Amino acid sequence: MQTHLLPKLLKGGISATGEARVMFSMKPNRKAIVFIHGFNGNAIKTWADFHELLPNSPKSEGRDIYFYGYDGLRSELIASAAIFGNFLNQLFNNITPILKDNLSQPAQRSSSFAYDEILIVAHSLGAVISRRALLDAPKRGFDWGNKTKLVLYAPAHMGARVVALAIETSSSIPILKYFCSLVRFSSPLVEQLQPGSAVLQALKTDTLSAIVNNNNKHLVAKKVIIAEYEKIVSNDTFAGDPPPVAIPGVNHIGVCKPTKSFNSPLLHLEDCL
Repeated sequence: MQTHLLPKLLKGGISATGEARVMFSMKPNRKAIVFIHGFNGNAIKTWADFHELLPNSPKSEGRDIYFYGYDGLRSELIASAAIFGNFLNQLFNNITPILKDNLSQPAQRSSSFAYDEILIVAHSLGAVISRRALLDAPKRGFDWGNKTKLVLYAPAHMGARVVALAIETSSSIPILKYFCSLVRFSSPLVEQLQPGSAVLQALKTDTLSAIVNNNNKHLVAKKVIIAEYEKIVSNDTFAGDPPPVAIPGVNHIGVCKPTKSFNSPLLHLEDCL
C-alpha cells in the first residue's frame, strides 16, 4: 500500500543549490525526517535506496521525508550550517508556503499544520553542519531546537583525515598534486575538516558547554552508526554522543547506503523512529 507521494524537487524551500527533494506522507502525523549528505554528496544518491525503502517502513508511514541538497564541495561550513538552519526554520515555522507550492489541491493540509518533531539524518560533513545549525539556532532566535533529533552516519566531527592525507602525499604524484591543489583552492572545507581545525574545536567546545547538566538533549545524537572499514573520518566518540554501533563489511561511503539486499543502514534508522 502506498504511504507517500513520489519524490519530487522541492519548490519554495530554502536550499543552497535548490536540489532538495521531498516525499510527503499521505497520512501526516506532524513529524518529518530530513536527510543531509556529506562532502561532495548528493541529496538522493548519497542515500542509495533510502527513498525507496523507507516509505515501506511502518514506522515512517506518517512522516514527511526530505532529502536536503547543498554544495558539499565548494561551500563554507559555517555558511552551510546557517543556510541549513534557515531551511529547518522554514519547516518548523513557515511550512504553509512549501505545502501550497508542492501539494496538489486534493492533498493540501490544514493551515494549522506544523511539525512537532524533525529527525535529522546526517552523513559525514552533514553531521557537522547539522550540529552547528542546532547549536546556533537559539542564538538566531529559533525556538525549535528541542523538537529535533539526530541520527548520524560516519560523522566527521573529529575531522576528515583523508583530505589532509591526500594533500600531504600528493607531492610525489603530479596528477594528484594538481587535483588536490584545485580542490584546496576551491574548497574551504579542506581546511575546516582537518582534525583539530578551529571550526571543529569550536564545535566540540560549544557542544560540551550546551549539554552540561543534561541540558539540550537534542544536541546529543540518538544513534551514531560507523563503518568497519572507515578510512575517511575518526570513529572516536564526539562530546556526549553515545558509543557508536558499527556496520560490518562497509566503508565510509557505504555505511549509509541501504539496498534491497543490504538493509542494515535502514534498520538502524528505524530503531530511532
